[in-house]
Amino acid sequence: MSASTDTDQLELVAEKNQHRSWVDYGSAKPSHPLLARYIANYTYSFGCLHEQQAKLITRAYPTVMTQLYFEFYGGLSEIRGQGHGFAQLKKPTSSKRKTESGYEIVKRTYIKLGLGQWFDIHQLASDKQIRPIKNLKVDLYPITFYELFQTAPRELDEEDLQLADLLGQTTSSLMLEEMEAADTGQALIKIVERYFLQHLQQQISNKYLEIHSISTTLSSSHLNIAAKGFTPPLPNLQQSLAEQAKRYQKSERWLQKRYAEVYGMSFKQIQSNLRFQQTHQQLWLTLSKGQSINLTELAYRSGYFDQAHFIKDFKRYTGMTPGQYLKTNFDQQSQYLWYW
Repeated sequence: MSASTDTDQLELVAEKNQHRSWVDYGSAKPSHPLLARYIANYTYSFGCLHEQQAKLITRAYPTVMTQLYFEFYGGLSEIRGQGHGFAQLKKPTSSKRKTESGYEIVKRTYIKLGLGQWFDIHQLASDKQIRPIKNLKVDLYPITFYELFQTAPRELDEEDLQLADLLGQTTSSLMLEEMEAADTGQALIKIVERYFLQHLQQQISNKYLEIHSISTTLSSSHLNIAAKGFTPPLPNLQQSLAEQAKRYQKSERWLQKRYAEVYGMSFKQIQSNLRFQQTHQQLWLTLSKGQSINLTELAYRSGYFDQAHFIKDFKRYTGMTPGQYLKTNFDQQSQYLWYW
């Protein structure tokens, strides 16, 4: 199916929905066990917008995950804020036009490397009656760049990374051509998984990665893939760097350096962000159920020393105090259209 045919099909489905915006939205975990070490989650949006007005879509928060964003139409939204983590948006060119308020998201693949700061996503005003949506976000664990692409994340700071930088020009062109023709979110995911598996198998052939058998059957579902060198795991929220060093029989200095090399951030940065993510998930889950919440209790349950530390961290990651967050009217019906 060509890209133009794909657009025509989306518009026809939109007409059947009585001129209302519609979307096929979903998320999924990697289906192949060998990819579970590197890919955390997929999220896709597939549909059409009939809305033409400008509006705030959602606020995106920092994460330790490396993210691949595939934007197949562009011109729908823009990023507003500083330190958003998209290196290529910091130096706009004619193909990445800086709007009056922010940076327009154009049709292309974006690579966001960990952390950064919170930023807002705004829908752009348009005179078009119908605007197709076709997006895919792939959340990669922070070890992926180091193990799968032999690149230290901190060396890529401020770099304008393209998919070709990861998979090579020929492979990335073929992959994107197939994704352009895909007509469902699940089809997009299958294409990404196939190309990532090919790359992973190539790294094994090149001996960058080692296979450790867990079963004598040697089936792919019973194999464990790991880098040759020691890769420290994501920090445990209950353990300090000293406790981690003792557990893995390493010096604190060596382990801290290793975290910076493999993850592109310090042990403390990773642990702080993971704690925030856990807290925010609990807060959002409670709000989505319409239940009341005790912020002091939430702070202690999440491992903060006191409520003051909790409020300071929460504001640093969201730009709001917990109280302001609770008072903000989050329109869940509009958020579902997007993959941020």
